[in-house]
Amino acid sequence: MREHRWRWSRTSFFLALVVLLAACTASTAGPGQPSGVTDADVAITSRDLKFDVATLTVPADSQFSLRLTNLDAAPHNVAIYRDSSASDDVFVGDVITSSSIVYQVPALEAGSYFFRCDVHPDMNGTLVAG
Repeated sequence: MREHRWRWSRTSFFLALVVLLAACTASTAGPGQPSGVTDADVAITSRDLKFDVATLTVPADSQFSLRLTNLDAAPHNVAIYRDSSASDDVFVGDVITSSSIVYQVPALEAGSYFFRCDVHPDMNGTLVAG
């Protein structure tokens, strides 16, 4: 009888462990998307001091949300400028390190814009509002 209880306890332990692990896995939003981060209209990921996309497309004349997921230990942000001179900013996001953030970007007129990481200006691309 005692052996039976031991097996039941061991089985219960492993079952509880499997349920716990499944719950933890289900709570993640997927690769590159930490849990708790809300969905956004557009997303960009920084990894190995590079953005994963060179072009972002958003609707013109509408506010949009932009999720930055930073997979590097280095700090990054996303800033949007009228052109590649980066002298006339349209939006400058907070700098983050090894986390995610969802920026609320004001409506942009139709056209092409330049985006970059202000900490690492070589990380850049084109944002098209259309």
